[in-house]
Amino acid sequence: MRIFRTGCRVAAVAFALSAGLTVPATVTAAADDFMAQCKTGTPVPEADKICKCMSDKIKGSDRADVIEAMTTTNAVMAKGGTPAAPEMTPKVMKGLETAMTVQAQCM
Repeated sequence: MRIFRTGCRVAAVAFALSAGLTVPATVTAAADDFMAQCKTGTPVPEADKICKCMSDKIKGSDRADVIEAMTTTNAVMAKGGTPAAPEMTPKVMKGLETAMTVQAQCM
């Protein structure tokens, strides 16, 4: 369950990072947003290591989906909701699944 919550938060972060930015800024901003959302959703001492590993493994369109899922999940959980909330669209769930799979590899 803890991995699921963390994966949800990670996915939510991915969405926030995918906002329209210029190409060079997008890469830097996406890395920063990914890390911020990931750390928000990974409240463990090893969060830096886990989030860095995940950031290195998640690329391309998957990265945008994961950021969206982390952002959505973090927002839902901040309101006291659960990851099964209406905000969890199929796209967000796919990003969440990707995040959880990669997170398990990085732990």
